[in-house]
Amino acid sequence: MSAIPTMKTSLEPASRSQKDIESCPEQSSSHDEHPSIEDEKRVKFDKGREDDHMYSQILAQQAAEAPKEYFFSFHYILTMVSMSLVVVSTYFGFAVPASVVTFINTDIGPSDNASLFAIVWTMCCSIGIMLTGRLSDKFGRRYFVLTAGGASIVGGIVAATARNMNVLIGANTIIGLAGGVYSSLTLFSGELIPHKYKFVGMTFVLVPVVCCTGLAAYVGRALVETRNWRWIYYIYLIITGVAFLIQLFVYHPANFQQLHGARRTRMQELRRVDFGGIVLIVVGLTLFLLGVSWGGNPRPWTSGLVLGLLIPGGVIVVAFLFYEAYCPSPNPFVEMRLFKNVRGFVCLNIISMAGGALYLSLQLIWPQLGWGVWAGIVLVFPFINVIKHIRRQLLVLAIMAVAFMAALATVDRHDKSKAIAFAFLAGFPLGLLDSGLTVIVQLDVDDMDLGMAYAILSAVRTVSGAIFQAVFIAVLTSKSKSEIAARVPAAVLQAGLPQSSLPQLFQAIQAQSPTAVAAVPGMTTAISTALTESMSDAYAKAFSFVYYSGVAVGGTAIIASLFLKDYDQFLTSHTPRQIYKRNEQAKTLQVNGDSLHVESASKDDIGNEKRE
Repeated sequence: MSAIPTMKTSLEPASRSQKDIESCPEQSSSHDEHPSIEDEKRVKFDKGREDDHMYSQILAQQAAEAPKEYFFSFHYILTMVSMSLVVVSTYFGFAVPASVVTFINTDIGPSDNASLFAIVWTMCCSIGIMLTGRLSDKFGRRYFVLTAGGASIVGGIVAATARNMNVLIGANTIIGLAGGVYSSLTLFSGELIPHKYKFVGMTFVLVPVVCCTGLAAYVGRALVETRNWRWIYYIYLIITGVAFLIQLFVYHPANFQQLHGARRTRMQELRRVDFGGIVLIVVGLTLFLLGVSWGGNPRPWTSGLVLGLLIPGGVIVVAFLFYEAYCPSPNPFVEMRLFKNVRGFVCLNIISMAGGALYLSLQLIWPQLGWGVWAGIVLVFPFINVIKHIRRQLLVLAIMAVAFMAALATVDRHDKSKAIAFAFLAGFPLGLLDSGLTVIVQLDVDDMDLGMAYAILSAVRTVSGAIFQAVFIAVLTSKSKSEIAARVPAAVLQAGLPQSSLPQLFQAIQAQSPTAVAAVPGMTTAISTALTESMSDAYAKAFSFVYYSGVAVGGTAIIASLFLKDYDQFLTSHTPRQIYKRNEQAKTLQVNGDSLHVESASKDDIGNEKRE
């Protein structure tokens, strides 16, 4: 069996010492740091981590070392196509049905649990990302991806045949967990692309996402009106099924033996897993995100249920941080040393939190914001390596986002065109400030910890996003009530509504019932017009306070960008991982004292060695 053109791992008959590897620029990671005392203790506690580091260095190569046909090979291109398909299916399976969940609830409901549809997906997706990132670092990516594909298909079938909302919500739980794996596409595909071409490669992978972000509401409504909402899941199953089949046959990244050598078994690696940290973060995140999601709507923040979720969840998350910091583990779920990189990893997390907050504040009012974000990805990503100065690019884009967010706060119901333009331009920078940071974070972390760094960034963004979303909704709810109370009475009274009808009018407004509004004593066409205009003015003013809040949060992104270190130095040909052909016996590297040697290779490689 001929092997896929692969980037040469090593066929040197002579052994190589660890010192040689570390001194070789093309084999060593571009971001190695001197270990702290805590790290040295951990290495002494578990020699396996040191071995993994050496294997990781060997698996990483320079793009120039690959055969010219490698990046244009059948397997490589189809792998990238499958990654694009899975991210489309992930967001199509959530954004599109979420946009028409009211119609779905009318058809198979009604159910008071309909609000859980989005909540469980977000929560499960976050947990899926966290678990996938770290565990796939240790056990390999392939089976996580294939398991997610199988789970997605099962969840899609259950959703497409659901007869009530509770079953659909259960299906969304499965789809959300699988979506956590599939949402990690920038990790799975990014590690296969040389650093200096990562953004160009990710542009092609992310281009189709617009059909499930900017077009989600249109697609959902069109399917509901012309077919049936179940067609959303039929299409989801088709996309997911095609991606699953492609990955089943062509996606073969580094396997367990390549990551750890022949001396370690999967059971031995399983014993090294930080189960204590996993339990704490999963339980803590679940409780906290549920509490934040339920707070305010449908439950008041002071309710026992919300407080009973928020407080224990927050305490457990804090306990998780202390556990990871002070309880030595041979294989920690989160390496706290990453947070010592203040001008790198910490600043990226701050920018990511702010970018996510800006996105949410816009999305509350403009669900079609996806067009701006998508345009930012397509038009900015390809030129990042050309322009360079990543820090300055992030700074300029952060300023741009904040500026147009502030501009949005000035528009009213007479400025619809300006509002649309400002919303698009405010969303444009978020392509890099949000999605782009999951690529940048891969440049400055040890290759064997890529998944962990990605998972931390995603988890921090998710938690902060849930908090900011709750804050923005609370601001919008509070200000809309006060603005309606201040503007509506004067407008309708001036239009001729009797003073005695005001209480009934406000009851109708609170019920959001056009029929009840029309039944208010003394209601006329002129009064109805005045009511509509005053309500529009009230909401426009209330929305402006959401934008002001977004501007305040966006300011932290500007500050963090000012202190961010230079990432241009990492835009090299360094390629963390490669893919192999199906059934190829990938070369297994094994530690033997201080040296590494090839234990086995494919038949073709062995034949080549003999001829040499």
